Amino acid sequence: MADHHSQAVGLEDMAKLTELNDESILKNLKLRYENDQIYTYIGSILAAVNPYKSIPGIYDKAVMERYNKQHIGDLPPHIYAIANDTYYSMWKRNEPQCVLISGESGAGKTESTKFILNYLSEMSQASGQGHHHGEISVEDAILESSPIMEAFGNAKTVYNNNSSRFGKFIQLQFSDAGNITGGLIQDYLLEKNRVVGQNPDERNYHIFYCIMAGMPDESKNSLRLGNPENYRYLNQSGCIWDQTLDDKTSFDHVLNAMQVMKFSTEQIQDVLSLLAAILHIGNVEFITAGGAQVKDMQSLEIAASLLNVDEYQLSDGLTLKTRSLRGEIISTPLDVQQATNARDSLAMNLYGRCFKWIIKRINSRIKLSQDAFSSVGVLDIFGFENFSTNRFEQFNINFANEKLQEYFNKHIFSLEQHEYNSEGLNWVDIDYQDNGECLDLIERKLGILAIIDEESRFPKASDSTLLDKLHSNHGKNVFYSKPRVSNTQFGIQHYAGEVLYDTTGFLEKNRDTFPDDLLHTLKESRSDFIYDLFEMVLSMSKPGEGSKAMRKKPTVSSQFQESLHALMATLNMCNPYFVRCVKPNPLKIPNNFDTQLVLNQLRYSGMLETVKIRRAGFPVRRLFAEFAKRYQALIQGQEHQLSAQDQCSTLLIKYDSSKAQWQMGHSKVFMKEILENALEIERGIQLSVLATKIQAFARGFIARQVYKREIRRIVIVQSLVRSFLCEISYLRVRAAIITFQKFERGRVARRLLAHLKEEKRKEEERLAEEQRRREEEEKRELERLKAEEKIRELAELERKLEEEARQRQAEEDEAKRQQEEQKKADFERALELSQLQKEKEEEARKKAHEEELRLEEERRLLAIEEERLRKEDEERQLMEEIQQREEELDRLQKEALERAEKQILHELDSSLMQAREFEEESIIGEEDDDNISRKSDDAQYFEGFLSMKCGGLGNSWKKRWFVLRDESLMWFRNKQEALKSGWLMKKGGGTSTVGRRNWKKRFFVLKDTTLAYYNSDANDAKLLGKIDIRAAKEISDSSEGHHKLKGVSEGCSLDIRTEDRVFQLVADTDDEISEWYSILTRVKNAQDYELKQMHDEEANPRNAIGSLDVALIDSVIPVKLAAKPNAFDIITAERIINLMGENPESMNEWFHALTHYHKGQHTYKKEDILMSGWLTKETHGGTLARAGANRKKRYFILTSNSLDYYRNVDLQQKLGAIALNSLCSVTVPDEKSMKEEGYQVAQTVNGSAAGSNHSPNGSISSLDSVTTNNLSNSSNGVNRSSSRMATLIRRRKTSKGATIGYWKFTVHGRRCSFNLFTSSHDEAWKWTYAIQDVIDSKPQLETPFQILIKDMREASSNNDIAQVERTYRLNPILRTTPHPLKTPLLPLPYGQIVSSHHEKGYTTLHEEAVKIFNSLQGSEMSPDPMPLIQGILQTCHDLKPLRDEVYCQVVKQSTGVQDPDSLGNLRNWQILACLCCSFLPSRSILRYVRFHIKRQTDLHPNSQIAQYAVFAAECLKRTRMREFGPSRQEIVAILGRREMTAKVYCHGEGSCQISINSATTAGQVVHTLVKGMGLDRCYNRFALYERSGQVEKAIEDRTVIADILSKFERYKARGLSDRGKPWQLFFKLFCFLDTKRVPRESVEYSFLFEQACEDVIMGLYPASPEKLIHLAALRMQFVKGDCGQNDWIRDLSEVYPTGKLKADKPAKKNDTDFGGFPMKQDKENIFTGTLRGIGIGTLRKLHKAASDDNILDSVYADEISATTSSIIDKWRTLKGMSSEHAQEVYMSLIMQWPYYGARLFEVETRDSQYPPELWLAIGSKVVAIHRKGETQPIDEIPYEKILSFGAPIPNEYKIVVEGRRQELTFETTQVFEIAKLMKAYINEIVRKRQSVMSNISNGYS
Repeated sequence: MADHHSQAVGLEDMAKLTELNDESILKNLKLRYENDQIYTYIGSILAAVNPYKSIPGIYDKAVMERYNKQHIGDLPPHIYAIANDTYYSMWKRNEPQCVLISGESGAGKTESTKFILNYLSEMSQASGQGHHHGEISVEDAILESSPIMEAFGNAKTVYNNNSSRFGKFIQLQFSDAGNITGGLIQDYLLEKNRVVGQNPDERNYHIFYCIMAGMPDESKNSLRLGNPENYRYLNQSGCIWDQTLDDKTSFDHVLNAMQVMKFSTEQIQDVLSLLAAILHIGNVEFITAGGAQVKDMQSLEIAASLLNVDEYQLSDGLTLKTRSLRGEIISTPLDVQQATNARDSLAMNLYGRCFKWIIKRINSRIKLSQDAFSSVGVLDIFGFENFSTNRFEQFNINFANEKLQEYFNKHIFSLEQHEYNSEGLNWVDIDYQDNGECLDLIERKLGILAIIDEESRFPKASDSTLLDKLHSNHGKNVFYSKPRVSNTQFGIQHYAGEVLYDTTGFLEKNRDTFPDDLLHTLKESRSDFIYDLFEMVLSMSKPGEGSKAMRKKPTVSSQFQESLHALMATLNMCNPYFVRCVKPNPLKIPNNFDTQLVLNQLRYSGMLETVKIRRAGFPVRRLFAEFAKRYQALIQGQEHQLSAQDQCSTLLIKYDSSKAQWQMGHSKVFMKEILENALEIERGIQLSVLATKIQAFARGFIARQVYKREIRRIVIVQSLVRSFLCEISYLRVRAAIITFQKFERGRVARRLLAHLKEEKRKEEERLAEEQRRREEEEKRELERLKAEEKIRELAELERKLEEEARQRQAEEDEAKRQQEEQKKADFERALELSQLQKEKEEEARKKAHEEELRLEEERRLLAIEEERLRKEDEERQLMEEIQQREEELDRLQKEALERAEKQILHELDSSLMQAREFEEESIIGEEDDDNISRKSDDAQYFEGFLSMKCGGLGNSWKKRWFVLRDESLMWFRNKQEALKSGWLMKKGGGTSTVGRRNWKKRFFVLKDTTLAYYNSDANDAKLLGKIDIRAAKEISDSSEGHHKLKGVSEGCSLDIRTEDRVFQLVADTDDEISEWYSILTRVKNAQDYELKQMHDEEANPRNAIGSLDVALIDSVIPVKLAAKPNAFDIITAERIINLMGENPESMNEWFHALTHYHKGQHTYKKEDILMSGWLTKETHGGTLARAGANRKKRYFILTSNSLDYYRNVDLQQKLGAIALNSLCSVTVPDEKSMKEEGYQVAQTVNGSAAGSNHSPNGSISSLDSVTTNNLSNSSNGVNRSSSRMATLIRRRKTSKGATIGYWKFTVHGRRCSFNLFTSSHDEAWKWTYAIQDVIDSKPQLETPFQILIKDMREASSNNDIAQVERTYRLNPILRTTPHPLKTPLLPLPYGQIVSSHHEKGYTTLHEEAVKIFNSLQGSEMSPDPMPLIQGILQTCHDLKPLRDEVYCQVVKQSTGVQDPDSLGNLRNWQILACLCCSFLPSRSILRYVRFHIKRQTDLHPNSQIAQYAVFAAECLKRTRMREFGPSRQEIVAILGRREMTAKVYCHGEGSCQISINSATTAGQVVHTLVKGMGLDRCYNRFALYERSGQVEKAIEDRTVIADILSKFERYKARGLSDRGKPWQLFFKLFCFLDTKRVPRESVEYSFLFEQACEDVIMGLYPASPEKLIHLAALRMQFVKGDCGQNDWIRDLSEVYPTGKLKADKPAKKNDTDFGGFPMKQDKENIFTGTLRGIGIGTLRKLHKAASDDNILDSVYADEISATTSSIIDKWRTLKGMSSEHAQEVYMSLIMQWPYYGARLFEVETRDSQYPPELWLAIGSKVVAIHRKGETQPIDEIPYEKILSFGAPIPNEYKIVVEGRRQELTFETTQVFEIAKLMKAYINEIVRKRQSVMSNISNGYS
């Protein structure tokens, strides 16, 4: 090792110190520190002293290049030297490397980690083969992750401004080329409690201050962020800003790093929103008001909006604890401290899950490589901490440091010295501080960690009990200390010194409890980011589990211990390098060396011992063979013949003859690092020389190869040249030949031309001669014509002369001729007319003939049609006759079967009779058990051919293939050897033609790997072709793009592509083609063993032509028939199956298999039985009316897989079972049903005892009708059972307080349900919990649809659009289909739908899901979609498990639609919009729905469905929990994609229209009205009411207004209202807090006046008749002004409480409530209405009350008239009084009552100290009790004296008062109104006190 030191700067390697003691080491470190030499070697260990300043040039890139490929010691000590040696040791040592960086907090571990990562990244990039994941290299990703992890995981502490508050192990993977190929970051124990609290002068995590300093104002405003001083989570410690930290720049670095790491903009915004939400959560404060209440909702509302959760649900999660007790949900209010803890737990878990998510995202960018060569790990974990107060976090941190110190000691001292001794070296052991006993104290079997975990699992354990247990178990341990003064601390003597730990909060932090209510709230967040954070977080407990789940949940310490052990295991597989960081001073200032502080660090880190062992030891150890192999280049000549040990010795003597630097062990060579470096240098020189020789030989070889290659190339060139020359010669000869041929062809052509010309000349001469001859003939003809012309002229002249002579004669002749011609013309005209007439007649005849032909054709067609109809009638008559005959034959067959059954039953052997007698001796019943599974648990499989008697005309026997498996007996037409078979449409050859004639229906059979197709499914079907599936090139879905044919369904096809053709196959349904596609792809890709497994599943029930549940078999008996000797019958409750074996052996085997399968005996292991005992089981068809007759007592056994039951405890005969899985369910015992059961059982037994000789229904069963001999025995059994039951009931009646009845619980399975009964309440609940535990332990079942959704989610998260589209293309189940749905898309719970929903006609969830899908398919056929939409929404509202299913169905039907704008698709999108406005699906389905909406919007951006998609997406962001389905008005608004309007009324018949949506709450409406009316600074509180006449109820702020409107619509449809008055939303005062300060000209004063008038009119104001008359007159003066001469009050009830006139009416004894109807109700009658204070039964009585009032008006007409006259007389005295003055006088009279502002409620009491009829006055300060009608109270109760209040049972209100023995109990129908008002007043009182206390504290400060 080279020397680079001097006395001025100290030694670089402290192993060379002449004096080895603490002082010399300390002096050397201090000397180097003062000279800015912060690094010092201890052998290969690096000591780094934090300078707390920047040293120029020490980490430049040039420094990196200097240390590249240098050995440790070649250059001055540096962190780069360790990184360089680590990098190259991967090849030198051929094993993974790791660097452990240790030291106290503030010693510089994080910075050292970054320097090592920078150097390794530079080396990777220098290798020239940088590995990229996407667009970013792994090196950049690793470096860019540092700012993110520091911002989120580091914070300022008193020791360090950038302290890592979590541990991390960074593992980098390298390829054999030297570049980084991947990595992984593992985090350990994030200090989550720092989020909610910090020590003085410390800060929260950096990221909070970064967003405050670096985020733009616009972004901060969007997150509702202000100054950091305003946030509790940031201002507790008093330290917000630090001059040494640049938070603004850090924020920019974090944002840039997130972008580089491919965080999307949406993800970054989600993270920032979460951080802002945490700050707002910290500002949520609580007050005590009947439990903890949120003081100010503003911060909570902001946090809820940022987290996308419901603010009311979040408030309940912080202030209430919900648990399930025996089926009931119970909410318990938390106190202020518990609510504060819940708030802090919420903030810590939000931050902790976000931090985990960020680490996961970083790891996804630097993901591990599968082909890595080696790896380097860098461990940067929290340093040793010892604060003034050390808590749970410090305990875990120091435990981790103890483990690392143990690892350091193990490698530096223990293992090294052990190896020296075992190898026989001359060595003297060096003592060191061993911390093994300290670790034993912490982590041994009964150590501190085990005790902490044990106490954490006990709900009642506390920190004090933990401390006591620690003291008692470890008080005598030397490493454990018990302080004498403090009673909350314990101490541990760590390797770095003693640390005292405060146990306050130890158990709570170790449990890491997160309230289930808050967890459920976050899981219901509309933000995918928030949901993803908590998706895999399990609930602490489930209903009924209590502390059981707490014991299952792993604690924080156990998880940390496991991760720490995993880390140690990883480190043990690596070659370690150590960097010991030293903190020079506690003040974090430069140039300050605290000697004592550094000395303490040197001592507890074992630095002196390290120097000693590094100085005397031999850190380099190699096996002889390995050493000889590596340094073979240095071994010369004959030395190669020596053994490996001798070679090593000879070589080492050459370089160190003194043997000071090396020793030989038994199997290894031990060297010092300086000698190894010398050998490495010499080896490099020798390898360079050898490499030069090798290069020379290689170059010669290469040159020879090049020469030979050139020779071959020359030969090739020569051959090419010769070929070229030959080609040229050939071309020349060819050209000459062509020339010769050209001249020869020319000569021949010329000769031919001359011949042709001669022929042409001769032809021309011939033509010229002919022309000449023709001209001569024409000339002669012309001369002849001229001569003839002259003769003709002469003749003409002669003719003229003769003409003149004959002229006269001609004239006469002409006259005669004309007459003749006239006659001839007339005759011809007549002929023409006759001809025309004939033609017309002929045409008419033709038309008549054609018409006759047409009529004849019609008559012929009509005759054909009549013949067809006649034949159809005959066929129909024939079919009816056949049907009648078949029915007659069926009847005859049934009678024959009954006769056969009688005969068979008479021939039953004695064993069957004994079984019958045994059955008669059972406790209760005489009938068989219901049809359920009776199969033995032993899996059985039996198959073979049997002959089966088939029904029909001939009752023939047919051969069938039978399979007995899985509780089912199935039979097939032929033997099932195929993996799958069925009918498919096949295209006949290729893909070029699409004509229908090319499609043929074929029967396909898949056997092994061959797909064969036949012309039919018969046994002798003709084989038409085969397809080798293994040899197929591709099997793909071709649903898109193939042609739609008649009879061929579109969207249900697949293609099988082979070498020579493509087979196109089409199925009837999507499900069927999916099954074919799945099985074919499995066969194509399956291995041989997988094919064998598939063959085991050959018998597909879908191919069976019939099946029978084995549980339905009553008996299997042989039949004695001469013609059928091997026949036997299977008898069930409904049918008899006649079977026959091929031979007696076959019959016996089947007989044995069926009976053994049916009556199997089973033995259980003791550990397999979870619970067992006797229960009463109800059979099918049983009713409460026959409770004693259709139930049987059975012995039940519950295992981890099923619920089995037997006839007796000996388990001889298993009668049935339910296989339990995650879809099974168990209903909890119900007290109501128990009481009904008791009544029905009593009635049944009494009826049975009175008429035991008669059947309950007047008939007997068919079985007993056959066996008449057994009927008497059965009757006697009934008598005995009835008498026993009667005795039992009489005994229970005599017992005090006993209730007759059975506790019932139901277990729902896939095929059946068990109604089980027990008289013990505790036993019923034990069974319920045990069965539910088994169900909960089962994994969740998943359907293919769910699996595909997950696949698409993963593909979409990776932006793999191609994979998403391929998934849609290959899986028709995701796309729309015209075929009905056979099974639901999602797994739905089993069992019948019970409770009140059963009255609506619901059956099972599976059937309801199929019905909804069928209605979706017919939506386009409905002209009005409203009933369809309302029906679907109502079903989803009633059956919540169907909501996800319906969402998936609508999404399926709106995916892959050919015409997006079709009416059917529009209906689907309208339904989807209504669903999105009504309720949210579960989170996984919600994500799928959002993805579907976005995808469809992108596919069809300009379509109408895109508008509905955008609307639905917006609705999903604001949808709230609903109590009712949407009203018609709401659905109309949704279909129009707009908001709806609601009218809100107030006093004086005023009203206003407000716009609301499906998520608008009453609180929002009240806020809008208050703001719109200028009531922002009112002195009293307003609320929204629902009102009809005098019936009203205050609406809670969280109630959705759309629910109220839907409720009004239902009330209107049922005719439920107060005296026919419509239901209204009414705005009025709720709490009267300060009535005296209200200005008289304000709107609020008007509300006070109107509400006072209303109270007076309703009789809820105590006053004398004279005062009431005065008030009525003032009201008339205010409304109408001065009284006129003829003015009269038509309706006295508008100004006067007419109820007082009717108060003494004798006709009705019962009082009335505030609605005018009978108030007193049966205590046991729970409210059935939706309004908890207004029942539907109550509303139905309103009409009767109205009619009674009309009668009373006629009876008391005189009193009404007299009162009216008095009011008018008083009114006239007020003449001239203004309306304002009348209002003022009215209010002054009202306020004379001292209790004005208190709301009066009419109540009754049975307390003897009060009258039975009272007024309960709820005021702002006291609760007063008045005698009805009196002004002064009987009793006053201040709110300070009230301990509790509420309604334990309906219609009963209780108040517990301090100092009173008895609680006050009142009967009223308005218990909820009273409780709500009292709670509001108490909250206001607490708020005022809190405000006063705050002002006082601020004044003192």
